Parts: sequence; structure tokens; C-alpha cells
Amino acid sequence: MLIGLLRVDLLLPGCYSLKDKRSIIKKHLFRIRKNYNVAVAETDHNEIWNRAELSFITMNTLKEPVENILRKILHELDTSCEMQVLSECIEIL
Repeated sequence: MLIGLLRVDLLLPGCYSLKDKRSIIKKHLFRIRKNYNVAVAETDHNEIWNRAELSFITMNTLKEPVENILRKILHELDTSCEMQVLSECIEIL
């Protein structure tokens, strides 16, 4: 069984409070959880209103489906107009 981990550091330029940040993140995470079978958590920058680090985890017996799911998630986040991807890291464990 392979575990895929995607960590994404995000800049949220339109957020001016933690309430703004959480509403934007919640909307995107709801859609991603609905479309992909992944677990997700906000793993850093919890109290900074214009930054977020999100970690996504998925599992499969094959490496290709794991990488494809994580790359699709990264593409969705990267094409969002509400956030900017500062850095990303994909690991297969």
C-alpha cells in the first residue's frame, strides 16, 4: 500500500481576517473532498490570516493513481483565483 502526501503552502491575498481565510479554505476543501478520496488538514499558518499550509493524503496499491490524484488537486488549487501556491511538495511513502 502506497501513501501519497501533498503539502501546499498558499498565499490568500484577498483575506483580511481569519474568518475570510476559513471561508475560502472551507469552500475549496469541500469541493476537493467531494471530487477525490483524500484526507486533508491545515497543518501550518493556522493563525495567520493570509497564509495557509494544507496537507492532502491518499492511498492506493499503485503509484500512478496516487500521483495523478495529488497532481489534479494541486492543479485545482493553482488555478484558483482566490489563492496563490507558493510551494508544493509531493511525497510517496
